[in-house]
Amino acid sequence: MYRHQWAYQPSHPDYVAAWPTILDDTRRIIGRVRQVGIVIAGPDGYGRPTLDNADGIELNGDATTDLDGEAFRLLAPLPAHPRGTPTATAACSTGRKPYDLAVTAVLLRCTLLLPHAFAIASDGAWDREWVHGATRGAAAPRLGARSLVAELFDAHPTGSPLHPSVAGIRLPDAAAPPPADDRRNHPDAGDTPPGPRHTGR
Repeated sequence: MYRHQWAYQPSHPDYVAAWPTILDDTRRIIGRVRQVGIVIAGPDGYGRPTLDNADGIELNGDATTDLDGEAFRLLAPLPAHPRGTPTATAACSTGRKPYDLAVTAVLLRCTLLLPHAFAIASDGAWDREWVHGATRGAAAPRLGARSLVAELFDAHPTGSPLHPSVAGIRLPDAAAPPPADDRRNHPDAGDTPPGPRHTGR
């Protein structure tokens, strides 16, 4: 199993503000991924992916050629919570299938846009799969999320944003400014209500 995990805050004001950009950038990512011959389908592996202001983002690989896996889903912005900013957690097992490139590129773009409201963990290595891609074999495009995001958005992270796991991560509450030491790395930081959990299926 080859899996990615993420924790994020769909009701965070920054997430709400960035949502139109996330949708537009995901469209650009899907377009570039398709240029290298990878089919990006809807969440069931058929049809077109969902990119909707209210319904969120849902995509998968091509079920007609057995290149689908778990669906990748990203929630649309949620209403503000009266008790703080809930953190949602999710995971997607791509099995190193080609659509992994779209999944990881979207995750990387989100964490670059929202460094204090979006955290990611991965079975892939930052200097291996995230550069050259997770798909193996002679027909693999040898293109990873880091290279794709750099090409499309001129974004070059100076360090790895990957966490060992999203379990225990506490993203800062939207009411308080992000601390200088980035409290995402400290499981005992913060006291916000738990958010929704969702998986690929």
